[in-house]
Amino acid sequence: MIAAQASAQVALPATETTEQEVNQVQSSLQVQNRVSALRQYYDNSDFASLEARLSPLPPLQQEAVRSQLIDHAIDYAAKPDGLDQIKADWLEAQAARTPAFNVVEQGDGYLVTKSAFHYGAKARSLVVRWQQQLLALQMVDLAEDGELQLSQWLSGGSHIQTTRRDIFLAQLPALSETAVDELAAQFTSDSKLVWLPDNAAIAAVAAASGDEGVYHLLWRRRSDQYSLAELNRLAELAPQPAATKQLMAATINPTLKLQAYRALITLKPLPVATRDFLSDKLSEVDDGELVAAELARSGYLDWLEQLASVSRSQVLQKNFRSAVAQLP
Repeated sequence: MIAAQASAQVALPATETTEQEVNQVQSSLQVQNRVSALRQYYDNSDFASLEARLSPLPPLQQEAVRSQLIDHAIDYAAKPDGLDQIKADWLEAQAARTPAFNVVEQGDGYLVTKSAFHYGAKARSLVVRWQQQLLALQMVDLAEDGELQLSQWLSGGSHIQTTRRDIFLAQLPALSETAVDELAAQFTSDSKLVWLPDNAAIAAVAAASGDEGVYHLLWRRRSDQYSLAELNRLAELAPQPAATKQLMAATINPTLKLQAYRALITLKPLPVATRDFLSDKLSEVDDGELVAAELARSGYLDWLEQLASVSRSQVLQKNFRSAVAQLP
């Protein structure tokens, strides 16, 4: 609060300056010496003293010193406990300052006006990253304690949902198996999770846990880049039994089924379970023609002919004839 009040600024029109003047003041001995003297006040979070020594400076020098102190803050934040709430409050105050100087650049037949110093955006970005780090630590602690309710934690406005989703995805690999299993159980018990805006969290938890219930939910939902990415990951793992099983399960998804079937059919040799699965599909009205056509294209025409010759299923025989007709 002291920092925010001390660095409060009356909104005045920005003064025009030049890039050369900005560079000169940034590299001047007066500014360099003042920055060196004020770093200790930042490190010690003594912002009342820092502001008291900043405010008497000429405006252009003051802005240059603030800019370089923000650069120091960014470096200092890399240390353990290099950023805390007191420092964050001061940084937020810097981000809220109205630009005091503008630089006008001559373009090709036009003029461009921009802020002479850009420390406000840097300060805000640093605080946002720190806040997200705190949120990540909180998420991990809640998950490990069995207290992370995903339907609540992933709720909020679009920006909040996206931020928390990305934090969840980044921290999920570090969670214990017990924590992951508890999160997986929520997807089959908490109906609110059905309304997540995308499949990112569901696909990540499915991959991390291998839980069949979570996979079933994933394949039933409208496909997106996340469910497709998980399908591709499983295709790379096949013919591992768990991966192959989920590729077969994914064929219930209207958008993903073609890619899932192709991933299965390209396995050489076909695992017994996959062979039986595809054989059964050939007799289905919905997917039988598609499966027959893909098998024929992949060199399984003799096998198809053999199945058609001994099968009493008119659907299978029809699908076989259709597959043959589609061959070049």
